[in-house]
Amino acid sequence: MDESDRYEPLIPASPRFLRTARRKACRKCVGAKTACDLGKPKCKRCRDRGTSCEYPTHVKSRSAASAENQHATVNVCPLSTISYAISPDSTLPEGLVRSTGNISHAPSYPITDNGPIRPDTTAGLDFHQIDLVPMTDAEEIRDRWLRPYISSSTGQEPKQLNAHTIQYLTCVLKSYLRNLLNSKAPPFVHSMQQMGTCPPVLAYCFTLVRTWLTRIPGCEPLILRTMREEMRNIENQDAIRSDFDSLCSFQAYLIYSMTIHFFPRPDTVEEPNNFDTQTQIKLQEIAFRSAKAGLTCRAEESQTRPSWESWIVASAKRRTLFTMYLFTNVYNTQIGLPNFVAEELRGIMAPESKILWEASDRAVWEREYNRHLSRWEDTMLEISELWRSADTGTDARRERIERWLQSADEFGMMLFSVCAHIHGC
Repeated sequence: MDESDRYEPLIPASPRFLRTARRKACRKCVGAKTACDLGKPKCKRCRDRGTSCEYPTHVKSRSAASAENQHATVNVCPLSTISYAISPDSTLPEGLVRSTGNISHAPSYPITDNGPIRPDTTAGLDFHQIDLVPMTDAEEIRDRWLRPYISSSTGQEPKQLNAHTIQYLTCVLKSYLRNLLNSKAPPFVHSMQQMGTCPPVLAYCFTLVRTWLTRIPGCEPLILRTMREEMRNIENQDAIRSDFDSLCSFQAYLIYSMTIHFFPRPDTVEEPNNFDTQTQIKLQEIAFRSAKAGLTCRAEESQTRPSWESWIVASAKRRTLFTMYLFTNVYNTQIGLPNFVAEELRGIMAPESKILWEASDRAVWEREYNRHLSRWEDTMLEISELWRSADTGTDARRERIERWLQSADEFGMMLFSVCAHIHGC
């Protein structure tokens, strides 16, 4: 069974839903097999392209559709938000699956007379041709969990994180999860990963985390068991996967891990659910699978412009990996283990500017990347330049850091804050 088959229930099979979806999308979006935002008088896609926008004559108004949806979801089980995301091998009771009907968070798939269409690519982007430089020492990421236990033999000195730094990191990482309630993805998941059709592994993850954060007492074992099962599915995935799929699985597993750790069950006597060492080992194994294919575009190494798709994957990988390391620092500190500088990431580029990361158009991104290259003719800032070294505090180092900070987004500022607190600047 391939992944698309396993996630088939993400698409509601209700005839009422299919009839409604068919008559909502404009003709241009249906013909292009892409999602339609139902904007009036023109949807966003038609407006951006300057084309005419025609809806079927029997389309319902938004207010009528909203009233129908509201009527359909009255007295629905509070767990209804996971109904469309239940996999065929789920252990959820059949009665619960039948009783759920809220599809408000379901991905919007174009509907044709032959059924729903799930494209392999994301809204005009092709993530099958990614050009990255393989990481030669990726095994160091996989084996990082061993470092606290063998540090005496390697001569490494632990880095110092005081209680306020850990508290700050905990608040920031928890906010990434809570933002999912507002349909805002964590800042290590690129918006283009979700454009058009959100990858099933991420769609399933976002839905389960939303459900967990808004659960009612008594539902915990059911939702937690489903999250654990999905984590096992990711652990057991075939290692021979596309770079894009490996990235999405890594991001989902990290989100699950942080959710279980930061938002545990009130009662863990019957079924412990805290993020533990075994889960940490699995997390770093999944990070290794993604990182070994590369964290840097070939074009980035030669100071030229990569393809947008390659850059999205490389940049999202780096951000996800940085987040995992920060999360591991919090976990190790809380259980009394030392943390160490991530020497295996030395030379990896720091997060790029806000305008590059948030660009939603290829032409805009390419124009801004050309400007980015002109600003960094002396090579891009590396994450290791934010660590303590002989150059820390020098005019040359501070000039590069300040140049980077001028265009950094919130994620970059958070990384700088943590590094400055630990290493100085």
